[in-house]
Amino acid sequence: MSTKTHDELIEKAVYWARSLGYSVTDKNVGTKTGADAIFQNHFEEKVILEVLSRPNFKQLFKKPRIREALVKISKYTTPPDILGLIVVANRITNLKKHAIEVGIPANVFEGKKQKVFAVRECDFKEVIPVLLVSILGSRASAYARWA
Repeated sequence: MSTKTHDELIEKAVYWARSLGYSVTDKNVGTKTGADAIFQNHFEEKVILEVLSRPNFKQLFKKPRIREALVKISKYTTPPDILGLIVVANRITNLKKHAIEVGIPANVFEGKKQKVFAVRECDFKEVIPVLLVSILGSRASAYARWA
Protein backbone atom coordinates (compact mmCIF):
# COMPACT_ATOMS: atom_id res chain seq x y z
CA MET A 1 0.00 0.00 0.00
CA SER A 2 1.42 3.36 -0.96
CA THR A 3 1.43 6.43 1.30
CA LYS A 4 -1.22 7.92 -0.97
CA THR A 5 -3.46 4.89 -0.48
CA HIS A 6 -2.78 4.97 3.27
CA ASP A 7 -3.90 8.59 3.51
CA GLU A 8 -6.87 8.02 1.18
CA LEU A 9 -8.15 5.21 3.41
CA ILE A 10 -7.88 7.41 6.49
CA GLU A 11 -9.69 10.26 4.73
CA LYS A 12 -12.43 7.89 3.53
CA ALA A 13 -12.93 6.50 7.05
CA VAL A 14 -13.11 10.06 8.41
CA TYR A 15 -15.71 10.90 5.76
CA TRP A 16 -17.85 7.88 6.72
CA ALA A 17 -17.53 8.56 10.44
CA ARG A 18 -18.70 12.15 10.03
CA SER A 19 -21.50 11.05 7.69
CA LEU A 20 -22.70 8.66 10.38
CA GLY A 21 -22.76 11.44 12.97
CA TYR A 22 -19.54 10.66 14.83
CA SER A 23 -16.90 13.23 15.62
CA VAL A 24 -13.25 12.85 14.64
CA THR A 25 -11.11 13.70 17.65
CA ASP A 26 -7.77 12.97 15.98
CA LYS A 27 -6.54 12.49 12.42
CA ASN A 28 -2.95 11.99 11.34
CA VAL A 29 -2.14 11.56 7.67
CA GLY A 30 1.21 11.54 5.95
CA THR A 31 4.15 11.49 8.31
CA LYS A 32 2.32 12.74 11.41
CA THR A 33 2.60 10.55 14.47
CA GLY A 34 -0.26 9.31 16.60
CA ALA A 35 -3.35 7.30 15.79
CA ASP A 36 -4.34 7.49 12.13
CA ALA A 37 -7.81 8.51 13.32
CA ILE A 38 -9.93 8.43 16.45
CA PHE A 39 -13.70 8.51 16.14
CA GLN A 40 -16.08 9.33 18.97
CA ASN A 41 -19.83 8.95 19.52
CA HIS A 42 -21.96 11.32 21.61
CA PHE A 43 -21.25 9.25 24.75
CA GLU A 44 -17.56 10.16 24.32
CA GLU A 45 -16.73 6.52 23.55
CA LYS A 46 -13.93 6.14 21.03
CA VAL A 47 -12.62 3.82 18.33
CA ILE A 48 -9.02 3.99 17.14
CA LEU A 49 -8.24 3.43 13.44
CA GLU A 50 -4.80 2.26 12.32
CA VAL A 51 -4.06 1.79 8.62
CA LEU A 52 -0.84 -0.14 8.07
CA SER A 53 0.99 0.39 4.80
CA ARG A 54 3.46 -2.39 5.60
CA PRO A 55 1.81 -4.71 8.08
CA ASN A 56 4.08 -5.12 11.05
CA PHE A 57 1.61 -6.16 13.69
CA LYS A 58 4.17 -6.71 16.44
CA GLN A 59 5.43 -3.16 16.00
CA LEU A 60 1.86 -1.82 16.10
CA PHE A 61 0.99 -3.67 19.31
CA LYS A 62 4.23 -2.55 20.99
CA LYS A 63 3.27 1.12 20.63
CA PRO A 64 2.53 2.37 24.17
CA ARG A 65 -0.74 4.10 23.23
CA ILE A 66 -2.09 0.96 21.51
CA ARG A 67 -0.82 -1.38 24.23
CA GLU A 68 -2.29 0.74 27.05
CA ALA A 69 -5.66 1.03 25.30
CA LEU A 70 -5.95 -2.71 24.66
CA VAL A 71 -4.84 -3.71 28.16
CA LYS A 72 -7.34 -1.22 29.58
CA ILE A 73 -10.10 -2.59 27.33
CA SER A 74 -9.33 -6.18 28.32
CA LYS A 75 -9.86 -5.46 32.01
CA TYR A 76 -13.40 -4.08 31.71
CA THR A 77 -16.66 -5.58 30.50
CA THR A 78 -17.67 -2.09 29.42
CA PRO A 79 -14.57 0.05 28.90
CA PRO A 80 -14.89 3.63 30.10
CA ASP A 81 -13.94 5.38 26.89
CA ILE A 82 -12.34 3.17 24.22
CA LEU A 83 -14.58 0.65 22.49
CA GLY A 84 -12.11 -0.82 20.05
CA LEU A 85 -9.28 -0.74 17.56
CA ILE A 86 -9.77 -1.15 13.81
CA VAL A 87 -6.65 -2.32 11.97
CA VAL A 88 -6.60 -2.04 8.18
CA ALA A 89 -3.88 -3.85 6.22
CA ASN A 90 -3.39 -5.72 2.97
CA ARG A 91 -3.04 -8.94 4.97
CA ILE A 92 -4.52 -9.70 8.36
CA THR A 93 -4.03 -13.43 8.83
CA ASN A 94 -1.54 -13.26 11.71
CA LEU A 95 -2.78 -10.15 13.53
CA LYS A 96 -4.05 -12.00 16.61
CA LYS A 97 -1.01 -14.27 16.80
CA HIS A 98 1.45 -11.36 16.76
CA ALA A 99 -0.55 -9.35 19.26
CA ILE A 100 -0.64 -12.22 21.76
CA GLU A 101 3.11 -12.81 21.25
CA VAL A 102 3.85 -9.27 22.46
CA GLY A 103 1.52 -9.52 25.46
CA ILE A 104 -1.85 -8.21 24.26
CA PRO A 105 -4.64 -10.09 26.08
CA ALA A 106 -6.31 -12.71 23.87
CA ASN A 107 -9.80 -11.78 25.07
CA VAL A 108 -9.81 -8.59 22.97
CA PHE A 109 -10.02 -10.82 19.89
CA GLU A 110 -12.76 -13.16 21.06
CA GLY A 111 -16.51 -13.33 20.53
CA LYS A 112 -18.75 -10.90 22.37
CA LYS A 113 -15.72 -9.31 24.04
CA GLN A 114 -13.97 -8.61 20.73
CA LYS A 115 -12.34 -5.18 20.70
CA VAL A 116 -9.80 -5.55 17.87
CA PHE A 117 -11.23 -5.68 14.36
CA ALA A 118 -9.03 -6.58 11.41
CA VAL A 119 -10.07 -5.33 7.97
CA ARG A 120 -8.39 -6.25 4.72
CA GLU A 121 -7.62 -3.29 2.53
CA CYS A 122 -9.61 -4.84 -0.34
CA ASP A 123 -12.73 -5.03 1.90
CA PHE A 124 -12.31 -1.54 3.36
CA LYS A 125 -15.11 0.32 1.59
CA GLU A 126 -17.74 -2.32 2.47
CA VAL A 127 -16.62 -3.03 6.03
CA ILE A 128 -15.61 0.29 7.63
CA PRO A 129 -19.08 1.92 7.65
CA VAL A 130 -20.61 -1.23 9.10
CA LEU A 131 -17.94 -1.49 11.80
CA LEU A 132 -18.35 2.15 12.78
CA VAL A 133 -22.09 1.70 13.18
CA SER A 134 -21.64 -1.61 14.99
CA ILE A 135 -18.99 -0.45 17.44
CA LEU A 136 -19.85 3.20 18.08
CA GLY A 137 -23.58 2.98 17.49
CA SER A 138 -24.53 0.00 19.65
CA ARG A 139 -25.07 1.94 22.87
CA ALA A 140 -26.51 4.95 21.04
CA SER A 141 -28.98 2.73 19.19
CA ALA A 142 -30.10 1.04 22.40
CA TYR A 143 -30.39 4.42 24.14
CA ALA A 144 -32.46 5.93 21.32
CA ARG A 145 -34.92 3.04 21.44
CA TRP A 146 -35.70 3.57 25.13
CA ALA A 147 -35.48 7.36 25.32
